[in-house]
Amino acid sequence: MELKQPDPILTWILVGVSFFLLLGVGFYSRIAFDASGRGEALPAPPLAVAVSAQKQFSDEAVLDEFRWNRDRERSRLQETLEEMLRTTEGDQRAKVHDELLTLMKRQTIEHELENLLAAKGYNQNAVAVYPETVAVIVKGKTLNPDAVAEIGELVTRVTGYRVEQIRIME
Repeated sequence: MELKQPDPILTWILVGVSFFLLLGVGFYSRIAFDASGRGEALPAPPLAVAVSAQKQFSDEAVLDEFRWNRDRERSRLQETLEEMLRTTEGDQRAKVHDELLTLMKRQTIEHELENLLAAKGYNQNAVAVYPETVAVIVKGKTLNPDAVAEIGELVTRVTGYRVEQIRIME
């Protein structure tokens, strides 16, 4: 009876598995038993409480994130509308075109309001104009009722939205 030569790939797999088993046993024995070799189990570690670190974002980082999300959503909507503009005809095309113009107008109003708020001393701000509401975020200053009224009046004057449609946040 003739012995077959073992497959070299299988041989290497068996050698690798054996190596990792030996490595694991050695690692476990060093952790589970003390270094003196007496075979005594190590005492249980003291109880510890998991501490979760909450990431603190700077005011400017929050505003940048807000603007980035706002611009990303607007870009997606703009791409969709532009694609619809290429594929539609007649009245539907005019409606899509009007919607694109409205989107650009909202963007212009947002930049205008951000610049006006900065000129009034609210340097850290972000504005988003939606179809039914306007969101204004002001960071770096505590807003009192007079400041809120001033910001609200400015936003209503520039956008034409009613006071009830404006959300001012710190």
